[in-house]
Amino acid sequence: MKRKYKKRGRKVNYQIPESEKMTFRGHYFSIEGKVINPRTEFIKEIAQLCMVSETTVRSWIAGEYRPEPLKQRLIAEKLQRKPEELFPA
Repeated sequence: MKRKYKKRGRKVNYQIPESEKMTFRGHYFSIEGKVINPRTEFIKEIAQLCMVSETTVRSWIAGEYRPEPLKQRLIAEKLQRKPEELFPA
């Protein structure tokens, strides 16, 4: 996949490819709203749910690491999705 965004996670015309629409990363990039930075709120919620740092959640979203199976299930329950959809092999 060719990256369409700058380093440090700053979004620049990022479009979600069809293959990523239901993944954990795809869910993150689909968040929109009028709350002050809803993506940061999402990261905070997931970090609190899994009892990890926000940096860890950001590394999961970036695809650098994968959460443990138990944490995958917790995230999947929160997002009402299957773990296999959010974290494909």
